[in-house]
Parts: sequence; C-alpha cells; structure tokens
Amino acid sequence: MTGRPALVRIAINIVVFIALEVLCLMMIAGNSVVQRYKILGAIREGQAALWQRTSEIGSYFSLKKDNRLLVQENVDLQRQLNAYKALAVMQDSTDLHPSGLYSYMSADIVKSTRGKQHNYMLIDKGSRADVSEGMGVVTANGVVGVIDAVSDNYSYVISFLNTEQSVSARLTKSDHFGLLRWEGVNPHKATLTEISLNCGAAVGDSVATSGHSSIFPADIPIGVISKIKPVSGLYLSLEVDLFQDFSRLRHVYVVANKDRKEIEELEQEGRQ
Repeated sequence: MTGRPALVRIAINIVVFIALEVLCLMMIAGNSVVQRYKILGAIREGQAALWQRTSEIGSYFSLKKDNRLLVQENVDLQRQLNAYKALAVMQDSTDLHPSGLYSYMSADIVKSTRGKQHNYMLIDKGSRADVSEGMGVVTANGVVGVIDAVSDNYSYVISFLNTEQSVSARLTKSDHFGLLRWEGVNPHKATLTEISLNCGAAVGDSVATSGHSSIFPADIPIGVISKIKPVSGLYLSLEVDLFQDFSRLRHVYVVANKDRKEIEELEQEGRQ
C-alpha cells in the first residue's frame, strides 16, 4: 500500500512542474516581444520536426504497398510485351511459327460457356477451312482450348476451363516444366504441378507453353506465378494467374502443327 501514495506524489509533482513551466513561458512571452518570438520559433521548429518524423514513418509503412504496386505494374508490362510478341507471330503474312512447324488461322467465337466444370466453345471455322480434330486454339494471351469435333463451317472446342484439360507449361526463367490445369473454381487461375523443388520459382515469374506436345508451340505466354506450395516434400504446386480473360474472349487463332500426324503415328508405334 505504501507504493501507491508514492506514485501519486510523483504524479502530482510532475503535473505541478509542467504547470509552472507553462506559466513561466506565458509570463516571459507576455513581458518580452523578443522572448515571445524565440518561444514561438522553438515551438514551430518542434512542430516541423514532428511533422517530418510523422511523414517518414508514414512513408516507411507505405513501402510494402508501393512495392506491391510496382510488382503488379511489372507483371502487366511483361504480359503486354509477351502478348505483342505472340500476336506479331500470329499475324505474320506467312502465318508461320518461327519453328516452321505451326500455322495460324483466325476465327471468331460463336458460342461459349464459362460457369461449368466442363466448358466449351464453338468457332466459325470448320473442315472447309482445313480445321481438324486435335488442333489447338490460342490467343496472344494464352491457351484457349483444343478442337474436339468439326463440321463443314464450325468447330467444337474443349475450353481450357475444363477440369479434364491440361497443358504442358514451363517456367520461362528456368525451363522447368509440368502440367497446367484449371481447378474448376476461379476462371482467372490455374495450377502448375509436378515442378521440381529446386526450380527456383518465385512469385511473379512468367509461365508459358513448353512445346512438349504436338498441339501447342512453345513460348505462348500463359500467366505469372501468384502462390507457391510444396507437395509431399517432393514437388511444388504453383498457382498461376492467367493472362487470358475468358469473359472477354471474342477472337482466337486455330494453330496447326503440319507434322502432327507424323509425330502421333511415330508415338503410336513406340507404344506397341
């Protein structure tokens, strides 16, 4: 109990001291113009120092937000650059991929779905335009799907937004590759699996087609890594933010591998 009165006395002494100091300053400022200006100048300097410190603290805590915005800007710029490069290839007068194996044909979407587990679309090119089953459908922003059936003037496309569809994709920084699949929930995200633990993947890294199939050429930009998760201590599962916005999809390119039939026949013979 003896400690509490002592604390009270100390508090009272502090309050009395501060009050006397304030009273003295008021008396000095009231009796002398020079002292008044000196006191007001000291107060202004103290306010300026306090404001500067407050501004520095605010800037420090906003660094994380600013860095996040810069990362997003870099991602957007990279997406636009990749899109322009891919689009330049698709709209080339010869319609040839640099490898010489692929040709592109423009098409418009007639009908499409997005709210199902197994989505599809119809495009306005068919067998009369030399479109056939197994050809890929892409845009400058990524993989759209694979043609499953054709009529004379139309084709039925299994969308990438289909839980049974997968694409071979790679990390552009390290060339590690795996299978990219839509999980059936968010149309703006997909999951890249079977990636080695030592791939050096980081959030913001680009993902593109690997070229390890006879359907899609290499280096079509797909998206960027947004989340990394180890799986059983053996592989990584990478969440990928897709460049392609399927809700705004109107025009596509049908991509044809001129050697696809020969490649598939050779693969079939190897399995026998």
